[in-house]
Amino acid sequence: MARIAIPTLQEAPTKSQPILQNYVKVLGLVPNFFAMISQSPDALKAIADMHAALGKSLGHKTRERIHVMTAEVNGCNYCLSAHTYLGAKLQGLSAEDMELNREGHSTDPKADAALQFAYKVATGRGHISDADVEAVRAAGFSEAEIVDIVAETAFSFITNIFNNTFKTEIDATFPPLQTRKSASVPFEKYLTNVQ
Repeated sequence: MARIAIPTLQEAPTKSQPILQNYVKVLGLVPNFFAMISQSPDALKAIADMHAALGKSLGHKTRERIHVMTAEVNGCNYCLSAHTYLGAKLQGLSAEDMELNREGHSTDPKADAALQFAYKVATGRGHISDADVEAVRAAGFSEAEIVDIVAETAFSFITNIFNNTFKTEIDATFPPLQTRKSASVPFEKYLTNVQ
């Protein structure tokens, strides 16, 4: 059960309702994540604006792939379920591809390079090598696109943190998936990585 209420469209603050209505137009529903954060119209607007603005150079398929990957990295069952559904329904991604996405790979060669880079950014929390940047550049990504890969990965982290914090209930429309990894890191491992 979610830790905070998930209002209906009618229960949401008046300032949030136009944004939520847009999700109904685009997706046919208001996902629980957006309904939940609608309690703060400012947070909803910031998330919706970032969602609309980021990653256009990457294409929708690669954006969904990045979201599937970061959900796995961060142990976010809600985002894994939502983006697997959206990847299949709206982008036509195969189950095989999205299974590979969870580990930072893709059946598409160019997307695979983007996912490998995003996976290193996500698992290293941005601490990557020069060789990692050169590899994604060699795969044909411009500097603007490399920035977009990092931005999309960071945006996905934001949604993962919200959903992990509030234990957002998975929408009935989405497949109820579970990540293989735990989002928590033992304190001893944290200290080892810091030193």
